[in-house]
Amino acid sequence: MGSFFATMFEEHVARRRRMRGLLGDRGQSIFEFLVMSGIALGSLGLLVRLWMPAAAPWGFAIPFVFVIGFILIERRRQRAHAAAADPEPVRRTYDWAALLWSLGCALAGAAAFVIAWNAEPPAPPQEEIWTPPESSVPVDISP
Repeated sequence: MGSFFATMFEEHVARRRRMRGLLGDRGQSIFEFLVMSGIALGSLGLLVRLWMPAAAPWGFAIPFVFVIGFILIERRRQRAHAAAADPEPVRRTYDWAALLWSLGCALAGAAAFVIAWNAEPPAPPQEEIWTPPESSVPVDISP
């Protein structure tokens, strides 16, 4: 299990390096910022207003789903890498899988925030206006 995580982190560093070569230093930083802010917005942004967690409760699960999905993608990548003769197509395929998974989770987080932000607040509780029964108060008004 220790070698799994060591290999996962090595591949993550290599993937970031390849992305930096593709998008440039600033482009890669902006992309990672957008992904992380989408995930954070989907979970922590739901605490802005009191009724927002009830409108999109699944937003709190997005960081956990992101990490679990990333680990599953890496597990499949390591198995495919061990079975492949040429690791370059495997690397390219799983780079795209990780990229799309990151974007999907970021968009899900942003969607959770937007859905919760646009949700109507719950109606305030209506106070019952108590009126005494007619027989309890004598009324001597006649037409």
